Amino acid sequence: MQASLFLYNMKDVEPKIRTKLHEKLFDRTKKSNYSSYAYETKGILMKDDYIRPVRAVLIVKKEYARRIVDLFDTNGIRYRVFEINVPSRDFKKSSFF
Repeated sequence: MQASLFLYNMKDVEPKIRTKLHEKLFDRTKKSNYSSYAYETKGILMKDDYIRPVRAVLIVKKEYARRIVDLFDTNGIRYRVFEINVPSRDFKKSSFF
């Protein structure tokens, strides 16, 4: 399966913007009102659409690469993109590592 490997650096980005970026990228569960209720926020990437082997490395399916490039460009994130082939079974969270 065609995939894109992103190597990115958020060293020069403010922590507030870094948090907003992660919320836009990944699904999150937020708790509010002293944890009395929780709600989910949807991100660009769903559970089986990406692999995150280590910090600042992201492997995504080819169809999501353009959206991530646009997000990184608008927020001033430095990144490199490589096109790779990844077996589709590796996108299942139970089989990677």
